[in-house]
Amino acid sequence: MIRRIAVIIPACNEQDRVGRCLESVAGAIAGLGHAPSFAWSERASADDAAGLGPSMSRLDAPPPLSGALRGVGAGDVEVTVVLAADGCTDRTVERARQAWAASNRDGGRARLEIVSGQWHSAGGARAAAARHALAVSDPEWIASTDADTVVPENWLRYQVQRAALGVDAILGTVEPDPAECPPPVYELWQREHTLVEGHPHIHAANMGVRASFYEHTGGFPPLECSEDEALLAALHGAGARVEATDRIRAVTSGRLEGRAELGFAHHLRTLSLPREESA
Repeated sequence: MIRRIAVIIPACNEQDRVGRCLESVAGAIAGLGHAPSFAWSERASADDAAGLGPSMSRLDAPPPLSGALRGVGAGDVEVTVVLAADGCTDRTVERARQAWAASNRDGGRARLEIVSGQWHSAGGARAAAARHALAVSDPEWIASTDADTVVPENWLRYQVQRAALGVDAILGTVEPDPAECPPPVYELWQREHTLVEGHPHIHAANMGVRASFYEHTGGFPPLECSEDEALLAALHGAGARVEATDRIRAVTSGRLEGRAELGFAHHLRTLSLPREESA
């Protein structure tokens, strides 16, 4: 069972969104102590009972589960949240500390660490957050999200329980916030993205990896974008057992102007263009 988790979050001038992100992470930490609430644990198929995730073949199967799935005890897991403030010139750090102080319900077993630097890339900031976490808390599992993203209450609980079955990395799904995304763009996005088990999407804003595999593969490279794709390729090369799931869907900013040149906002902006221009 995973006992030490790191949550890594890169942030660049996200004063308006970082508070919601940390509130959701605090909720996910509190959710570690709740009973399982996943469809797969309540209505297990034959493959699930054998320890097979919904997107995993028998060739990739983790060891069979011994005994019934159980919730994680409220005091069983220590969580270190590391926010990497990348060249922030606004009140991101201040807002992050305020939100954490107001929403962290697990006092002694969860703490927020903030590192500041000039990495000038999501990959660089994400890697710096992971390095800090590995140095100060020796985590067994690293969960990654973004400062403009809200994760669900079962986010960490699901990852811990799948890791207990032998899964080495988890790819969650992400959808734009419909309250922020222009309706025509949101509709196009939904049309082009089928969020199901075994989905093909890769988002560092909703990703988890066993720390031993993270270190073995060199972790996130310092890229402006696609650092998640590079890490996934390395994980596959190292023989990691990877699961893609829609059971921990996160909601991210629906803005059309983002921080990374070719990031999520760029994709949404492309959808907003006439077909000839986007092509």
